[in-house]
Parts: sequence; structure tokens; C-alpha cells
Amino acid sequence: MKPAAIPASERRLAFVAEWFHAEAGIIRTFLITYYVSDKAVEVFDQRNKRTFLRRTKIPELTQRDFFVGSKINVFGRQFDIVDYADDTTRTNLAKYRKKGFVLLKNNMWTKHLGKFLKTLIDNKININQGMMVQFSPKMVTQFLSGKDTTDVSSSVLMNELLAGPAISLELIGDNVVETIKACAQYKSTEAETPSVKLSPSLEELFESEEIRYGFYYSDNDNDVDMDLKFISEARHSIIKDCVFKNTTLAIIKPHSIKDGLLGDIISEILSNGFRLTAMRMILMARINCEEFYEVYRGVLPEYIPMVAQLASGVCMCMEIACVDPEKKTDREFRNFCGPMDPEIAKLLRPHTLRAKFGKSKVQNAVHCTDLPDDSNLELQYMFKIID
Repeated sequence: MKPAAIPASERRLAFVAEWFHAEAGIIRTFLITYYVSDKAVEVFDQRNKRTFLRRTKIPELTQRDFFVGSKINVFGRQFDIVDYADDTTRTNLAKYRKKGFVLLKNNMWTKHLGKFLKTLIDNKININQGMMVQFSPKMVTQFLSGKDTTDVSSSVLMNELLAGPAISLELIGDNVVETIKACAQYKSTEAETPSVKLSPSLEELFESEEIRYGFYYSDNDNDVDMDLKFISEARHSIIKDCVFKNTTLAIIKPHSIKDGLLGDIISEILSNGFRLTAMRMILMARINCEEFYEVYRGVLPEYIPMVAQLASGVCMCMEIACVDPEKKTDREFRNFCGPMDPEIAKLLRPHTLRAKFGKSKVQNAVHCTDLPDDSNLELQYMFKIID
């Protein structure tokens, strides 16, 4: 039975969260309460039995940011939500905020990644983690071991995952496992009747055989946990390395991801002469954001708000290359992003990313490397230095 609705003015969600104290090398436990009515957060230090943060409005955090397994930034401190703190929160969220896992095969994502992400996000299936992975024969064998598949299907999947980089995605949404299964089995005459009805936009996307057969998915909660555990533990072995040759860094900023624009922006990039050669979604600590933007300290008056924006949620880091190898990627992509101020971009270069998706100088949709000599330095920082 679905739990009775609680008036929004009275609703609050309570979670157990952990914070890693780097200097002491210990993990500390906190109780985090999110108040739905005013988007306020309260943090209680369980070890010292005192309030760490009084009830404070944090507009950057929304209800959908709070679930077991998520990472949130509260004024620069990163918390990992590890459990529900009360039965009410567990009852209201556990059944409906589920995790899912998909691997997009190389021949599919290179053509349809943006559309795939946009359709899922439009259907309230959010991307919690994502990265480009490259399996070795040893790692793909380990990934497939223990799975309930035939020798033929395992062999086919192995060959597909070895054919080129894949995109690993951790999904969060209501009944997400059942929804993804229904998408994969759409149009199949042999599949059992799906337990969920697909929306028109999902039906339209998965009408394509190339998309339906272009991804692997975990088809039950146990497999989801097993696959996510494998990806997490093996990430240093399977994450796709950067090329570092005629490439540049692009970051889709947290506000764009929270506004549901991840798929739209990636579609724009891939349909305008660029390709992705590495990708990872991360939540940056404030100190890392300050280091990354250090070159702008004292130069741009927006430095502090820029740091706050980058630290406000997950961002998508991508290594970008031009499809035409003769072109200079850093210059081409910088021009494609447009002026820092979206209002100026709309007037002078209306077809650029910032003109289409930006809101302000700080919330201008994407970061791109300004100086050619900094491309590899910024890529190194995002893909090598930050774990």
C-alpha cells in the first residue's frame, strides 16, 4: 500500500550521512534533515551530540538530491548519504527512489548518447554517476562472471564491450529497474507483459533497434548492486584514459544538470563536429573548485560565485576532440561555447552553447579551457588528480 501523503508544509526527510575527515583520516557520521517546504537543510553531528548546521535554506539542493547513495555538498563539505534516519523517510522513499544500471555500447552511444540521456531525464530517471569505460578482456570476463546468461549472449556482449569505449551509468528513479527492462524489451514478442507502461517519449526512443540492442542493463535489484559494486571497485582499471592530444576539457556545470539539460548539451556537442574521448561525472569539494579556478582569483569579480556554483552539485567532465583531426580542438570548442556572458552570446553568437543554455556569467552552462596551453593541465586535474 502506498503511504499516505504528508502535507508539504510538514514534510521532512532524514538521512544518515558520512563525511571523510581527510586530516584525521576518519569517517564521521552526521544526521542530515531536509525540509521540503523551504528547501532547508539541518546537520547534526552525532559524534559530538551537537548541531553542526542550523536549519538553513540551500536553494541549490532539491528534494531529488536526497536519497541513499547520493553525494551532496553543504557549504563545501561533501556528505555521502548512506542510510535513512527514520521509518517515515524510509517508507516514503525506499520503494520509489531505486537505483538502476546500464552500459551503453560503443556503436550506440557515439550516435545517440544525448538523446538517450535527455529522454531518461525527461522521464524523471536521473543520472547519479556516469563515466566512459574501456574494458580489457580480463576485466570484461570478471564483469560477466556469475551472470545468468547463455554462453552465446555472454560471448556477444563480451565482443561488444571490447569493441570500443562504453558509457557506464548509475540511474536513480521510481521503478527504474522495471522501466529500463520494459524499454529494452519494447516491441519484443517473446517478453513477458511489462509491469510499467512506457511514456510516448520512451516508446519513441526505443522504437529504434539500434538503441534497444545498444545497451546492457541490470534486470533486478541484486544485479544492480553487484554491477555497481564492480564498477566502483574496478573504476581505476576500466575508466577510459584521456588522449591528451589535440583535445580540450569541457565541464557541464551543476546548474545545467539540475535543470535537466545534460542530454541536450551533449547532443549539441556531438552534432556540431565534436566527439567525446573521455568522460566522468564528479562532485567536487570546494577546495578543489578553488584550486581549479585559481587562475581567475583577483581577475574576475565572479570568482567566488563561480567556485560556489561548481561545488554546488555533480558536474560532467569531458575530454573533447574535433571529428576533423586537422582542426584545433581548443579553439573550435571555445568558439562553440561562446562568450562567458550568455546575454552577450545571445546577441553576438546565438548558436553557441552559452547562448542556448546559459543564464548568467556564473550559470553559463559549460566551462571550457580558455588558453590552449592549459588544456592538458585542466584535463590532468579533472581526470588524474581528483579521485
